[in-house]
This record gives sequence, C-alpha cells and structure tokens, in this order.
Amino acid sequence: MLTLLMLLAQDPATQPAAPADAPVAQWSSSAGHLSAFQGAMMAWSRAGLLEGEVSFVVSNTGSPDRLVSVSTPAGPVGDISIDVARGEDAVALLPGDLTIAGMGADGIPARSRVTAKLTDLASGQPMPVRTTITVRFETAGEITISADPASPAPPPPRRPRS
Repeated sequence: MLTLLMLLAQDPATQPAAPADAPVAQWSSSAGHLSAFQGAMMAWSRAGLLEGEVSFVVSNTGSPDRLVSVSTPAGPVGDISIDVARGEDAVALLPGDLTIAGMGADGIPARSRVTAKLTDLASGQPMPVRTTITVRFETAGEITISADPASPAPPPPRRPRS
C-alpha cells in the first residue's frame, strides 16, 4: 500500500523539461483591452504525418480587434479558426475571419476561442508538450502565454462497412 501511495505522489514524466533559455510565459497575459488565457497544446499522428494544435481564449473588454498572427515553438502554424460566445452558444466564424469580438452592449466582456492548427511538430513526437503561444493583434499588440499539454485529438469517426 505504501508503495502505491509513493507511486501516485510522483510527478509523471510525460514531457521533456523546457530548455534553460526558453522564455518564461504566464498562464494569462494582457495587452490593451485583451486578455489571453487557457493556453493548450495537442499533438497526434495522422496518416504518418505529425499534426497538432494550440488553442487559447481571449477576453475583450473593449472594441473588436483583429488577430494578425499566432506562433509557437511547438511547430509551424497553418489554419487559424475562431469561435465566439453568443449567449450560451459558441459560434464559429467563417474561415479567414480573424475578428476578436468586442464587449457587448450589456457590459459583459466578449470571449473568443482561438485554435491554430500545427502542420508539423517541432518535437518530432506525436505527444503534447508544454510550450508558449505568441499572439499578435492589430490594435492591442503582442501577448505571450504558456500552453499546457492537453489530451490528443480523438481519432476521426469510423465509416460503416458496406
């Protein structure tokens, strides 16, 4: 029993330590009226290719802004998509629309969830790692946040056999 408790108390060795020269990023960071937080990184292998994504939430207490770029040492960024909160629903913006919603007339800060697909993984492994996400906005400027490893994406749905 004691052995089991000691094993449970150990930290899992799931990812390599960050390099000594890696920038230290906060869990959340702000610029202007924008705050970015809840950074996450996922990774997987599909058809022999390494893929993944980084995601985060942006809260906006001011007027709308526009996302200019997303970068991460975890790998090259491809498509970027944004879902915005509308009432109790999340609504996906059209592909290419990188608008960060502005605060509503009700005075409640707007929330946008940003997902950036990774077209390859710098680690060379299909497993998520702790990393950073640097985001540049048209008006607010640049924010860098920490992104924690998250579970890999689920496999694509199976097609029924005919």
